[in-house]
Order: sequence, then C-alpha cells, then structure tokens
Amino acid sequence: MAVVRILGIDPGTMVVGYGCLEVAAAATTAGGGPAPLAMRASNVVRAGAGGGQDARLVIAGVLRLGGRDAAIGVRLHALAVGFRALVCDLQPTEVAIEEAFHGKSVQAALRIGEARGVVLAEATALGLGVHQFAPARVKRCVTGNGAADKTAVAAMVRQFVRPAPGAAFGALPLDATDAVAVAWTRLEERRSPILAIES
Repeated sequence: MAVVRILGIDPGTMVVGYGCLEVAAAATTAGGGPAPLAMRASNVVRAGAGGGQDARLVIAGVLRLGGRDAAIGVRLHALAVGFRALVCDLQPTEVAIEEAFHGKSVQAALRIGEARGVVLAEATALGLGVHQFAPARVKRCVTGNGAADKTAVAAMVRQFVRPAPGAAFGALPLDATDAVAVAWTRLEERRSPILAIES
C-alpha cells in the first residue's frame, strides 16, 4: 500500500521539534478516505472532525542543538546534521515547517529564520518538497483557535493522531507536539477539495 509520510518541523536554534505522520496515499486527497476538510487561510477548521484516526504518528521528538553558550554556527551545523539523519531514517515524502513569527522579538524571529533556512536548504538538497505554514494557521487547523497555546495544541494532537506500532506520545516536549501539528496541517491541506484551486 502506498503511503505518504510528512515530516513536520518546529524550528529553533536550541531546540527543534520534529514529528512524522504517515497515512495511506489514497486518504490524502479529496474524494479518498475520510471526508476532506476544507482549509483556507481565513477559514476555521477543527481538526479531527473528518475522521483523522487514519493518520499515524511514526515518531516525534526534539533535536537539542546546544545552549546559548554554543556558537550559532555550531548549532546550525548540528541542525543540518540532525535533519539529514532524520530524513535518511524516516524517508519522508515531504516536509512541513512552521514560518517565523516575530510576536516576541525581532531577534528571536531572525534566529528562527536562520534555523528555517538550514531546513529549507537541506530539504531542497535532498529533493524534498517543503510546505510552510504560519503559526496561527497551524493552531487554527488543529484546535479551531488561531491563538491557542502549546498545551491546547498538544491535547488536540493526542486526540486525533494514533501512534504507529512501537511509537508513543508519552511525555513529549511541546516543541515535538507542535511539529506534529505542523505535519497535520499539511495533511489537511492535501485533503482539501480547494487545494487544486489554491495551488
């Protein structure tokens, strides 16, 4: 059976969340599998309403790149190496990544932008398509609320994604459940009946 694997990334320069979802390829397009969920940037869609239990969590966790005392170049190199290792191990079909958000500070947004650049460059070098989503869009897709906090996102992710054999949610860091939510957002975009119109 053909499957789609989406590797979600929640970028950072000290801790990077990752989460890989797997679903049958036939269930990722409008008209196949469960009823699709339309997803527009201005639309509020509550994830799980369309029978999301077909999506399986392959693995989720975090890459720890080093503390503030480690040079940024060293941390970014660790991210490049760690991301490549994830791709080689998981063999994802595509990558989904959260966009930078400058709500806290411009400096934080710049640092996240550096981490995003590493992931974008590495994914492209490895021949993977990359799909980017604003944080509010991810939260809206998963919880129905674009201003939801990380705890609410984690609670919803646990409700509508089932672990694959050998995988488990356990006490996952919130950066990891955020990454799963990013992967879920891409999955719902693939299922959207308006995807062909928007792309």
